[in-house]
Amino acid sequence: MTTKTGAEIVAETLKNAGVRHVFGIVSIHNMPIVDAISRLDGIDMLTPRNEQSATHMADGYARATGKLGVSLASTGPGTTNTVTGLYEAAYASSRVLVVTGQADSDFYGKGKGFVHEAEMQVPMLETVARKVASPRYVDNIAGDLKAVIEDICNGRPQPGAIEIPIDLQYAYTEVPAAEIADPFPVAPDPTTLTKAEKCIREARKIVILAGGGIALSGASTALVKFAEKLNATVLTTTNGKGAINNEHPLLLGAVLMSGPVIKLVNEADLLIAVGTRFQAGVGGAQVKIPLPPILHIDVDPRNINLNYTAKVGLIADAKLSLESLNSKLNDTAGDNEYNNQLLAAAADTRERTLKRVGPDHTSVLNSLSQYMNEGSFFVRDSTIPGYYWANTLLPISTPGGYITPTSGAIGPGLPTGIGVAVATGKKTIIMHGDGGFMYHVGELTCAAQYQIPIVVVIFNDGGYGVLRGLQSEKFDGRYHQTELYTPDFIKMAESMGVRGLKAENVTEFNSRLAEAMEINGPVLIEINVHNMEPMKGIVTAPKQAS
Repeated sequence: MTTKTGAEIVAETLKNAGVRHVFGIVSIHNMPIVDAISRLDGIDMLTPRNEQSATHMADGYARATGKLGVSLASTGPGTTNTVTGLYEAAYASSRVLVVTGQADSDFYGKGKGFVHEAEMQVPMLETVARKVASPRYVDNIAGDLKAVIEDICNGRPQPGAIEIPIDLQYAYTEVPAAEIADPFPVAPDPTTLTKAEKCIREARKIVILAGGGIALSGASTALVKFAEKLNATVLTTTNGKGAINNEHPLLLGAVLMSGPVIKLVNEADLLIAVGTRFQAGVGGAQVKIPLPPILHIDVDPRNINLNYTAKVGLIADAKLSLESLNSKLNDTAGDNEYNNQLLAAAADTRERTLKRVGPDHTSVLNSLSQYMNEGSFFVRDSTIPGYYWANTLLPISTPGGYITPTSGAIGPGLPTGIGVAVATGKKTIIMHGDGGFMYHVGELTCAAQYQIPIVVVIFNDGGYGVLRGLQSEKFDGRYHQTELYTPDFIKMAESMGVRGLKAENVTEFNSRLAEAMEINGPVLIEINVHNMEPMKGIVTAPKQAS
């Protein structure tokens, strides 16, 4: 009987799960796993500069591929660093696994001060991961890891974690690496499906709201057929951008928060929401919208009636649900007059948004839009241009191709974008503010080390622009602790092995972006927001002294 170490079982099980890249930092409590991965063909490890970054990279990798993204950490301080990444992955329904070490079994739980000892690591991880395993014997590693991976990938995707004591990583076992079963999507209940058909047949004015679940379940083609069959227009959430092609005549886009659109949607006979939990947003604004009767399709039963009461709640995989409805429903005429009113309201919303953002930001938008081809991904951090115009106006033609910090976190953009670029091998544009960029700035060295094809676009306004605006609104124009000293980003990037390009105005930005897209490896572009015409309603910061 062949014997292998616990670490080798981990590496081989990950490979069996389809993992081709692992993001992590070597430590005394995961060295055997690092060694096992390095000796295994078909799976590579990349070294970020922080375990939080590693977990965000795994998240980006998972969102771009729909497969398992893996972060490898050390017990204790390494694992505490992963928590923010797991928190974001949970918000985003992302298939992320954290593998971490643990103190030697003889010392675990005894509080003797063993280096990196973390007795409460499992309950800590359980606050941000759906399933956490902690094998006590080397023979349990394969089964426990299999259980965590299969939980991550089934139902609504959620992150998971496993801690493995260091002695078990070195120990030998005759139990082979686990084979990972393919995900089994949840099929719609026939009785509830019949109710869904009935409420669709009884409606004439129908609007569809497509969320991130469309990309997660691979339901884009089924959604397009469904919309065309019903002659129904399609709104998307931010995570749902790209659910149907940006040029499709029935697409309204991510414009639900527009007053005229809200008014018309509320006149519908039925809103069909697919793969969304109606995330509440800042101040709960998105759960205060008046909506018509809702047919809510979602794989997570907790999302049904969570923020809106559904007329019918169909708990099932989005793709299977839409395909089932497509097979049962006949083509309908819909209400063309109503559709045209919605399409006009959406177009008007985009026009008003363009006027609000002004000519300079419109110019930047147009430059970025040139590179949003089918198969392209765009990653943005929590930054003013993202909220004010990218969410609504940037064209996305890839399901799930618009990737944001779903939790509203500041800073994950750079490492998440690195994960996307590693997954796709394609040039990936990452939009950042200067404040959020500094959270993970060290990952420029990771991008340089592996020549990862990213273009980081930093909108430098000298501070936390989003918070500056929120403070000013709440406190009679006052804002505090939002102004930041920013380094010379170009010199800093070049010192880390990344090509740096400076754009003092939008004309220079257009040429710098074209140049960056032709450069192999990572590039950073800094644009001076102080030299751009301010967007309406934006609180601008004073220029820093040169």
